[in-house]
Amino acid sequence: MNITSLIQEADDHLNYKRPWLKFYNKNTPANLSYPDKTIYEMLSARAEKDPEYVALEFMGKKTKYQKLHKQVDDCAKALSEIGVTDKDAVTICMPNTPHAVIMFYAVNKLGAIANMIHPLSAPREMEFYLKNVDSKYIIIGNFSYMNLQKVEENLDLKKVIIAKISDFLGKRMTMGFWALEGHKIPKINYKENDLLISWKNFMDLGAKSHQFINSNMKCGDGAVVLYTGGTTGIQKGVLLSNHNFNALVIQCLAHLNDETMGKIKKDKIMCILPMFHGFGLTVCVHLPLCVGACAILVPKFNATIFADMFAKHKPQYIAGVPTLYEALLRSKKMKKTDFSSLKGVFAGGDSVPVELKKNFDEFISRRGGKVTMQEGYGLTETVTVSCLIPNTIDKPSSMGIPLPDMIYKIVKEGTVEDLPPGEDGEICITGPTVMLEYYKNPAETEKVIKTHNDGFKWCHTGDLGCMDEDGFFYFKSRIKRMIKSSGYSVFPTQIENVINKHQAVSLSCVIGVPDKYQIEKIKAFIVLKKGYTDAEKVKTEIMDLCREYLAIWSVPREIEIREELPITMVGKVDWLKLKKEYSEV
Repeated sequence: MNITSLIQEADDHLNYKRPWLKFYNKNTPANLSYPDKTIYEMLSARAEKDPEYVALEFMGKKTKYQKLHKQVDDCAKALSEIGVTDKDAVTICMPNTPHAVIMFYAVNKLGAIANMIHPLSAPREMEFYLKNVDSKYIIIGNFSYMNLQKVEENLDLKKVIIAKISDFLGKRMTMGFWALEGHKIPKINYKENDLLISWKNFMDLGAKSHQFINSNMKCGDGAVVLYTGGTTGIQKGVLLSNHNFNALVIQCLAHLNDETMGKIKKDKIMCILPMFHGFGLTVCVHLPLCVGACAILVPKFNATIFADMFAKHKPQYIAGVPTLYEALLRSKKMKKTDFSSLKGVFAGGDSVPVELKKNFDEFISRRGGKVTMQEGYGLTETVTVSCLIPNTIDKPSSMGIPLPDMIYKIVKEGTVEDLPPGEDGEICITGPTVMLEYYKNPAETEKVIKTHNDGFKWCHTGDLGCMDEDGFFYFKSRIKRMIKSSGYSVFPTQIENVINKHQAVSLSCVIGVPDKYQIEKIKAFIVLKKGYTDAEKVKTEIMDLCREYLAIWSVPREIEIREELPITMVGKVDWLKLKKEYSEV
């Protein structure tokens, strides 16, 4: 059943009303139509219409749509030349650089799957991500390659494309980058490893190729894998379709009152959020490239650099996680910034503290800003945001109302039984951005995507919340055991499994404890086995172990060794009791 039929039946026959519709902007429709296109075709159509508009800005270098489109086409041909087919998954292990954008769209043109991973992933994580989708091809930054090298022999790789920041820098910028960062990166000897190819030589393959790329990929086909612990706390790849991504673009434009896609042409958005994250990939990259706007690529967040770039580019939109806005408030340089260019400030990835929103709104207002921060809610299983505070009204502590064509409801925890407004239960979502599946993992998919009595498939978020009489939704807590730190989802069980590998550990428990800047920081509690008395040595070894197996944001910030940990009636560590110690402080 298509989304239009779903909405009509939900409204007309199931008595499931959408009270939030009255808070939409006057030009925002309740229901939308969506293009029957792939992700690549959306970019291609825009490049044809606006070839001379600037699509990307990176470290002072501008790329127009016509050139970007040519680079994507050459990249797709180069992928074909090295053996990639529409049966493959290509791993993109890059920060926000032109390489990542070009590769993302090229993979889609070829009809393959883009496997998006963090460039600072630990070696064992890289191994997991590549094996999860049986990826034999990867593009990776030269600064990250040493991590891949540590597990390379465990993988069935056919080609590794090495990218360098300097690939897209002028001579002066290259020299500056080399002096500050480049000289620290180990040199790579391509002659000793025939798996390796430099970005420049790779792209030359495509430029010289006479191949004609004709993909059979359809709008509804799986196109991208993003990673999450999901709603069950186990690391999984979320398979998203072309339609998922394109639908979110159309929904966001409708929320911005931009039905014609013409009002934000030539506008700029600061692309700070990483491309391996649904928020960064869709809202900060795909959306602007679908409408003729410009994505300013920021490969690494730093408040001082951000202030300089904001002053230079005067963007109309910024999107970030709460910790980013906290950092900007603390930056002395940002205090001199003029915010009058802003049309929108969006926050997601975690709940925004009321005080932070108030302080940031006041901060930009005193410096010419005429907008306020709009908080959203979403999860990787719905690409990213699917619920957003409207600019027609603001309710403190609310995460907003669903975007057009998205339906939210609250069900009794552990059931599919609908609950009325005001009652707490699990947040469930249906609509055109809900994922296809956890990649080749039907058991985990069935735990999250469930058919309700209305006959529709709903995504069970694992989050506790409620809806008020007006249709505004409120996040209360996480049903699943998960930590949100600096906008990243961190799963304690995964960390505990790594800690428990150490021979000295008898028991371990990981929780998130309140932190002013990270919202929550990761703390590990450990009980040592008898005979181990050098606590500091054990802590150091455990931290080293965590850095080998875990991404940098999942590594504990603090380890506390105790004589014992609280135990539940069934003999498990009582992590809720540990959490309570901090909630009572």
